Amino acid sequence: MFLVSLVFATFGSWFNLFLAYLLMLGSMTMALVGLWRADRAAHEAARNPAMTNGIYARSGAALSVVALLLSAYYTGLLVVVVFLWPVTLLGLLMVYAIHRARLDADEGPGARA
Repeated sequence: MFLVSLVFATFGSWFNLFLAYLLMLGSMTMALVGLWRADRAAHEAARNPAMTNGIYARSGAALSVVALLLSAYYTGLLVVVVFLWPVTLLGLLMVYAIHRARLDADEGPGARA
């Protein structure tokens, strides 16, 4: 999706800018879905040793982060995120805390000793 929006954006001034931003937003959404799925796969690999060691999940997460950064760069959202870094840092810390709480709740009461 990122490549499609990048190709369309190079067509010149006759291309609809709203459609370009809509495609970039779709690209960022797919990157976030990829991160979510890679995170689930990495935790499943940690819970089930019969699975692979999680290399596919880590590589999928890395590719999703690259796609998200590229899409954010081309939409100008990366400039806003860098400019508002305290808000971004607070948001990332909150997301990480919610993520850890969800993982601890999934493990159950007797999992950690």
